[in-house]
Amino acid sequence: MINSHSPQLPDRPPFDRVEPVVPLGKMSNSPHPSAADSDSVLSVLVVEDNDLDFLQVSKNLRHGRKRISLSHATSLGAALQELDLRYFDVILTDLSLPDSSGLETVTRLKAKCDDVPILVLTGLDDEAVEWEILHAGAQDFLPKGLANSSWTRKAIEHAVQRQQSINEMSRVTEELQASHRLLREQAELREQDNRKLERMHQTAHEFLAKASHDIRNPLTVIKEHVSIVREGLAGRINLEQAAMLEKALIRADDVNNKLDDLLDSSKLDSGLLDICRRPCDVREIIDSVRETIEQRAAMRNVNLEIQSQIETPIAYCDGQKVCRVLVCLAVNAINACSDSGNVRIWVRYDEPDQHIRIGVNDDGIGIQPRQRDQLAARFARPGLTTDPDDKLLGLGLSIAARFCRLNLGELHVESEPGMGSIFWFSLPVVGSGQIFPRWLELQSAPMQYVQLLSFHLNDQCTPAEKRDSELLLTFLTENHELLIQASDAQWWLATSSIFPNVDARLKKATDDIARLTEVRAANPAFDIGIQTRGIWSLQSPIKEIDAAYQQIVQDDRSTATID
Repeated sequence: MINSHSPQLPDRPPFDRVEPVVPLGKMSNSPHPSAADSDSVLSVLVVEDNDLDFLQVSKNLRHGRKRISLSHATSLGAALQELDLRYFDVILTDLSLPDSSGLETVTRLKAKCDDVPILVLTGLDDEAVEWEILHAGAQDFLPKGLANSSWTRKAIEHAVQRQQSINEMSRVTEELQASHRLLREQAELREQDNRKLERMHQTAHEFLAKASHDIRNPLTVIKEHVSIVREGLAGRINLEQAAMLEKALIRADDVNNKLDDLLDSSKLDSGLLDICRRPCDVREIIDSVRETIEQRAAMRNVNLEIQSQIETPIAYCDGQKVCRVLVCLAVNAINACSDSGNVRIWVRYDEPDQHIRIGVNDDGIGIQPRQRDQLAARFARPGLTTDPDDKLLGLGLSIAARFCRLNLGELHVESEPGMGSIFWFSLPVVGSGQIFPRWLELQSAPMQYVQLLSFHLNDQCTPAEKRDSELLLTFLTENHELLIQASDAQWWLATSSIFPNVDARLKKATDDIARLTEVRAANPAFDIGIQTRGIWSLQSPIKEIDAAYQQIVQDDRSTATID
């Protein structure tokens, strides 16, 4: 280091200065000239109390293709004042100044302008000191008396370029952090909204359930008393009174049905409605609702014809949901007819498509084209509201359409004003190749995978044990899953959830079925084997997944035949 008490020179040699100085990379809202741009000007602040050292730096920076605007401060305080007045692209500083010494100089300059590169002028040749200089925040150091013009200029230009990269990375980092904070805040707000919606939905569902319970109790009492009066147990009544009491009972049942519709709509929207698809005889389903429909037809003086003796294969469906759909369609058809109108319930087997059609025809008022379009939209998009004035487009039909989809079928309507209407829906038959692809179409977007499990019994199982096994698997099957019986000793379970340990799931459910526990105690050899047969991504086309599934089923049947 040159002695700071060297005699002061009266005149300083000239050096390149350009006014006004264009700072490099100062303002974030305007284009910054690059250090590599030959037309740009580098503004350099030299903090040096020794004029000879300053003259050496000035001499080194006098020549070169890049113009440099040089400023001089003889103390740290003067340097800080200069930094308050203008921006510099780079700072060259000595460590020993009249008002500061050592690394404190670098630290205070760095705190003043963190986005400006600092180069230290040092006469020491000590690696430990050099490391401390860099650790304090300086970008580089220049040995006094050894750096030539080219070296000094390149060190300055490289320092500016590095600082520009650091500043840009800092800016991008701050933007990313701000975006991350914003996303986190938005996620927290969404989570709060979701919790609030869940609470509101749960509250609404609980309200409906409580309201339904509170209404059903007095309604049940009313029905009991009306029945007592109608049966003549409280005194003799005439035929006209008996007919009026019969209508009162039917209307009480209508209220019950409306309550069921409200609860089912809430359960469908929340995914809480249970679905239990099993082999069902269509004739038994129709016979179970025959009396209810006949009562409604008699009350409206409508001629009712029910065709239920046709021979059809066994349907694969939730029988209770089919009953609800059929009653809804029949009551709507009866209400659409005038006195002495005609309603016919029919059943057909569509062998090519492997499904059973159940329909309701009426010769009533028919449906206007606008209403028919609303029906089609409502069937396709559950939850769509309709005009409350359109009595034929009520909540019951919407729920009926959704029940049909859960039963892997569809609800259709054909109607002309004044010509009556035809409502019909389809049900797949047991063993139909349409069951699996229709179930795949029901899976919602968040579902990503489909896993196919095989449940099979050993040869020692008795018929009673097979029935208990079917009960167990039905209990295991959740709403979003599909259970298909391949034979009396084998079932396929398709699920959109991945279960790495299905045995644990089986054991947990087994504890809840007393009959199965008794069977296991009576026959220790009884066992259900579980095997994963396939896993597919729902991003694959449904045809490809169905083809793979059908191939597995076919191979399994071929193996069973050979055995």
